[in-house]
Amino acid sequence: MKLTGKIVAFCFFVLALAGVGHGGEALRKMTVGQAGVNPGAGLFSIAVNQGFYKKHGLDVEIIKTNTTAAVQAMLAKKMDMATGAGMAAFITANLEGAPGFTLVGSWVNVFPYKIMAQKGIRKVEDLRGKTGHVGAPFGTIPDTALRFALGRLKIDAEKDVKLVQHSNADPASILAAMEKGEVQFGILAPPFDLIAERRGYEMLLALPGLGIPWQQNGEIVPTAYLKANRDNVLRLMRATAEASKFYFDNKDKTLEILTEYLGRPRDEAEYAYNQFKRWADKNHRPQVETIKTTLEAIKKNTPKAAGANAASYVDASIVDQLVKEGYYK
Repeated sequence: MKLTGKIVAFCFFVLALAGVGHGGEALRKMTVGQAGVNPGAGLFSIAVNQGFYKKHGLDVEIIKTNTTAAVQAMLAKKMDMATGAGMAAFITANLEGAPGFTLVGSWVNVFPYKIMAQKGIRKVEDLRGKTGHVGAPFGTIPDTALRFALGRLKIDAEKDVKLVQHSNADPASILAAMEKGEVQFGILAPPFDLIAERRGYEMLLALPGLGIPWQQNGEIVPTAYLKANRDNVLRLMRATAEASKFYFDNKDKTLEILTEYLGRPRDEAEYAYNQFKRWADKNHRPQVETIKTTLEAIKKNTPKAAGANAASYVDASIVDQLVKEGYYK
């Protein structure tokens, strides 16, 4: 009996080393890029904290990145998916000759940003002749969002203002540059807009108020990977759906997780949580209208976007299946 017990214990040890999910199945490995630092990009942090990936049979390696770097990593087949990402950089790469990418889920479908400026700049029109900071590389979502919003307000981002970038997604760099007087305005998502207000900067415009459909935070995969590994994508989306439900239903624990993820005090994390809760969708079905806006936003620098088919970048079948399974109400 003692020998049998040792054998059973050894078997469990071997299974643990191999990595197994519920039901004894070996965990499937995925490498996922986490783009952006805001609550809309933070569902992965809940999924990790609560063990949702492992629950659905996945061993997920999360790599912090930005959308431009994620595009490159996916093309090099070093990354399987981007989470918390927007489609602009992926569509641009495809229209410039790269293989296709597919949006399988999206839960923030507005611009979750505010344009913050130094004291004395009280109207958007006053930005003419000023220098602004996007806090991320050119071509990523904050840059695209700011340019598009300025364009809607009749300000040419190429002629009327000067924009500068950061090599990584780093909204804190906007505040640092404004405090040094190097720039006069920038685009910030919660909680960094609150931090700017507390330091005396002006809020010129809340972009969600523009009512523009915009794909901001979602899950994007190379089209070839989706075709070859649909079940892996389905499993990850189940975990994301559970993380989303947790986000809406468990505020206290979510704030604990987001406070660590954002690296900000709890009151700032709570402010950001409350803002994104207003903007987020409980059903993550990707919307073609948001991709139409993306194509409009990038067509100036990527002319092929004018004739592109928005629907070709969206696959709603994964979310539709999860609806049938009861993950989304």
